[in-house]
Amino acid sequence: METVNFFQELDALFKAGNIKGAEQYLIGAMERAAGSHDLPALLAAANELGGILRVTNRLGEAGKVYGIAEEIIRFLGLENTLQHGATLLNRGSVYTEANEPEKALKLYRKAETIFLNAGLERDYQMAALYNNMSHAYDKLGEIEKALPCAEEALEIIKNLRGYDTELATTHTTLASRFSKLMKYDKAWNHLKEAERIFLRKPGKTDPHYAAALNAMGEICCRKGRYDEAAAYFKKALEIIRENYGENQYYREVSSNLSKVPDAGFSADRRMTGLELAEAYYSEYGKRMIEEGFPEFRRYIAAGLVGEGSECFGFDDEISESHDFGPGFCLWVPDEIYRNIGWKMKEAYEKLPKSFLGRRRMETAEGMGRVGVFSIRDFYRKYTGCDGTPGNPVEWLFAAETSLATATNGKVYEDNLGEFTKIRNGLLDFYPRDVFIKKLAARMALMSQAGQYNYERCMKRKEYAAAYLSCGEFIKTAISMVYLLNHKYMPFYKWMFRGMEQLERLRDAKPMLEQLAAIPDIPANAEKKISLIEAVCIMVRDELEQQGIVRGKDPFLNSHCREVMSLISDPKIRNLPVMFDGK
Repeated sequence: METVNFFQELDALFKAGNIKGAEQYLIGAMERAAGSHDLPALLAAANELGGILRVTNRLGEAGKVYGIAEEIIRFLGLENTLQHGATLLNRGSVYTEANEPEKALKLYRKAETIFLNAGLERDYQMAALYNNMSHAYDKLGEIEKALPCAEEALEIIKNLRGYDTELATTHTTLASRFSKLMKYDKAWNHLKEAERIFLRKPGKTDPHYAAALNAMGEICCRKGRYDEAAAYFKKALEIIRENYGENQYYREVSSNLSKVPDAGFSADRRMTGLELAEAYYSEYGKRMIEEGFPEFRRYIAAGLVGEGSECFGFDDEISESHDFGPGFCLWVPDEIYRNIGWKMKEAYEKLPKSFLGRRRMETAEGMGRVGVFSIRDFYRKYTGCDGTPGNPVEWLFAAETSLATATNGKVYEDNLGEFTKIRNGLLDFYPRDVFIKKLAARMALMSQAGQYNYERCMKRKEYAAAYLSCGEFIKTAISMVYLLNHKYMPFYKWMFRGMEQLERLRDAKPMLEQLAAIPDIPANAEKKISLIEAVCIMVRDELEQQGIVRGKDPFLNSHCREVMSLISDPKIRNLPVMFDGK
């Protein structure tokens, strides 16, 4: 691969704003370099591709690509070279975005030593490093360290030519730091300078301009300039959609727009509970932490997770009758909770009770869903464990509906990462042996209740028993659908509603709804038996597609022994087939 042509073509794609095209170009370049064993070219392409994956929020993929780059560096003996420093900087940025800023800072300090030894004190790479260090310190809640890093980056870049985009994004970074210190006038000046730079650039609008626009919208909201805020957010959304599609960042800016009074929530647009909670946190929660607990900010996770239809995103006007309204959750490590939890609770209780025309209405059963929590106590309530279950027994005895509750909602920020680490461990789903065991139990019960007992009860004219058999089959089949989608099933009220969000076995939902609606009378028996069989065949086909069963026998129980044999742990494999621990 000819290096000059490579970067010329890549720069042309970036200048045209063709991010997707640049990604495909780099993937092709890596394949060609690997095929010709051109390791330097592979290294260059990997570092560039990792950057695209990072800014499009595919952090896992970015980490793998940068891992390849580091392996090449070691193989070529390039440790402590500028290429090594650049790769350390890139990989550190992935750690920062993945809420692991301590790991990032370790890599940044190694890169700093390399750059300084190479005499790059006033080089752009050093400015990029300081910008990244600023982001990492910001993630840790150490604004007093984040701000000077960004200021040092600006001092370097403003004396360099040809780095307009980098200069503008550094102004945006500084604005963010000043905003968190509530120095909004200084933040605004930096944002206007960033905007001036972006607007003077020729050609297509720079996608980085979106971050500045979003920040300007946030400041306008704080100052009550809502029309301006809405305009900034809308312009940011246009730029993000055009360059990246409706990705996670697009959704975050959309959420910001939705909080602007009269901008998104007109008579035909209801604010959801999750949106209300996040807006309430942005307006009052952040300020409560910044003013009352700034030294603990790095330890606090904030969001809305847990009980209530709004946490699943299933709320509507009817939901607002009780246990609904402005509120959010703050989770802190146990030691901090023991020391200042009471003080944080007092501060939380002093927050305004009404927000955007809604007042939280709580019943005795619904109290304690929002407020300040110990991370350990929060998860123990739902999983029975201090965090992610540590062994198969703990996984087996954690109710799937409780796991759904513990992993719903949204986490706004988590600088320490402890709450999110447990959450991600749960979202990774059951260990393989436990997953297989639960599938076998569902297969056995679906077969017993639906394919076997329902028809026998109808023949005996035991219609009440038939009704129960059908209900057991429906509930178990729904659980099976969630399992095969690697999702936890919510409690009975939302089982059907949640199925709308699943990708696999979509056709099972209307069939199960029909089963539930048809009365258990002799005239309907044949139709219901046929529906039960159709659902079982659909499930068997999905099990076969996922490599769990073989053969076309529609009677699910006939596959149970085969499925149980896939379990590695003999203690789990030797459990009764219907045992589930729930």
